[in-house]
Amino acid sequence: MVTALAGLLAVTGCGGSPGGAAGGVQTLAKVDGHRAEMAMPPNTFAVLEVAYDADTAQRMWQDNVPADLPTQDGEPRDAGRYGDLSDVDFSREAVAVWSSGESGSCPARVSDVELDSGYLVVTEDDDSDIGGACTADYNSYRVLVVVDRADLPEPDALATTGVRIKDTSIGSQVLLSLYPVS
Repeated sequence: MVTALAGLLAVTGCGGSPGGAAGGVQTLAKVDGHRAEMAMPPNTFAVLEVAYDADTAQRMWQDNVPADLPTQDGEPRDAGRYGDLSDVDFSREAVAVWSSGESGSCPARVSDVELDSGYLVVTEDDDSDIGGACTADYNSYRVLVVVDRADLPEPDALATTGVRIKDTSIGSQVLLSLYPVS
């Protein structure tokens, strides 16, 4: 399973547009590994959990962001805090946690989330320091991002909305849920 997921990582390509705020998402935190309490369902490549309100987002933050996570600046390649919940306007934004995997040589980050033709499309950008080639290892990570509500389905439509990862064939292996996934 891990080998297959690492192969899928290589398909996503390395390189891409820079920045944590590109495409309308703002990165709040990036953390190595998946949340201990979250059991990744079998054959699932990624999970996107959404918090539409401040109370749920606060729980998401407490469950996912270690107190000793260092503050970082710039592009969210490394684990760290890049913002906090005070950056979120819940009247027009939501917070999502993306749990997935990345190549050890190609740090990944979510750069965009948008609705397109009935699908939620997640753009995940990777960087490679080895000339555009990513290693096939699989390193789990999670990232908390701020997403404009106009780019998300309504809460009651999450269960019936398909998800695609842009520029890949990965889609049916992505779980979309209100936070926390059950």
